[in-house]
Amino acid sequence: MIRRLLPLLVGLSAPLCLVPALAQAATPAPTTLERLYDKVACEAAGQSFSGVDLRQRLIGQAGLTMNGELLSAIESRSLGQFAAHSSDPAVTALLTATMAVLSTPAPSEARFTLASQTAPDARARAIAFLNGDTDGISLACIATSPPPPPTPAVVVPAKGPAPHRRGLILADSKNDFIKPPRERGFATLGFEEDKAADTRLLNASLALAIEPILFAKPSEATELRWTPFVQYNRRAARSGREEVNDLTLGNSFIFRNPKQAGGAIGFGSMAFQTDDAAKAAVWVGDALIDFPRVRPCTRRDALGWAMRCNLSIVVDYADVQDPGDSQKLAELDAYFRGGMNLGLSAEQDFGFGVITISSSYNGRYDITSRKASGGIFSVGAGLRPSAGSNISLETRYTRGTTINTLVDVDKITLRLGYRL
Repeated sequence: MIRRLLPLLVGLSAPLCLVPALAQAATPAPTTLERLYDKVACEAAGQSFSGVDLRQRLIGQAGLTMNGELLSAIESRSLGQFAAHSSDPAVTALLTATMAVLSTPAPSEARFTLASQTAPDARARAIAFLNGDTDGISLACIATSPPPPPTPAVVVPAKGPAPHRRGLILADSKNDFIKPPRERGFATLGFEEDKAADTRLLNASLALAIEPILFAKPSEATELRWTPFVQYNRRAARSGREEVNDLTLGNSFIFRNPKQAGGAIGFGSMAFQTDDAAKAAVWVGDALIDFPRVRPCTRRDALGWAMRCNLSIVVDYADVQDPGDSQKLAELDAYFRGGMNLGLSAEQDFGFGVITISSSYNGRYDITSRKASGGIFSVGAGLRPSAGSNISLETRYTRGTTINTLVDVDKITLRLGYRL
């Protein structure tokens, strides 16, 4: 018996001599495949082991306590059954390690290949292998490629909201600031014929402002915005009579609450009114309220024409410090007025362009002295390249008393318009 065990003991002596004395209390071998492959210890790429060599390496590196019972199991070629029923953690770990080593590893984890094995069950295959049934099993170490260099991390900046570039609004008057872009009036430059007086050479009307800036947000539905603006109206005449020269600098405030009845929009402004020669000096303030959802018509269609209308209630106040060239303002120290702005328009696309027909009336009634009452009516037709175009060619008839300078007009104008 000793003679039969001598070759095995000699084969095991080399690995066993490296195990310290504390190996008798060794903990179970780890079962993760990565560390089990390390225990097989392929010293070089292309190295191969027969089944016998592989079995010897696994037994020799398991940290087993070589007692009579274990030696008897090895001699009788029943080490597999012994390990399957043993309560020794080291022996149990040997069976677990053998099962893992003999299983076909995943390609991403493989460091070796195994030849075909007879027993289909992993546990049965490991028991047979430890018993000594090593025929048809071999291990060949795969040449491991050096790890690829780490891929440089590509830092993709978080995609935040695109910065909003604050733009400008260019329209006909400051009251257009509360309207959607496609409904704003056009800033215009034109030539006119006055039916009541001399031929007029120049007519200019514009309001320029920074896009409304958020001033306060009292609730989720309510917001208050403000914007500085400049408004200019100029009407030059050869005779100098009945000119319109109004330059207004100020701040406007826009209040919105879509959840209120009618989707209330409030507009107010505080401004200094003069002329382009800085002769006049009038402090003005006004307030306007509009309810877009209760307008008589809102984007209705009639015979192919898209209809729009608006109705706004307005109050304004002025303190006249210097009337300038305005004779009517010279008769006033201050005024407080109430009134309304009415508008109706229709447009239709005819292929060659969009035809627009519009009319408006702005009226003010002086509550204090009645000297500052006035109103102006206009009707016109225009042509635009497309519905969303910012360019317009228009002819318009206007009659009445201008709102700010209180000048009487009765004119036909051909004008070119542009808006932002």
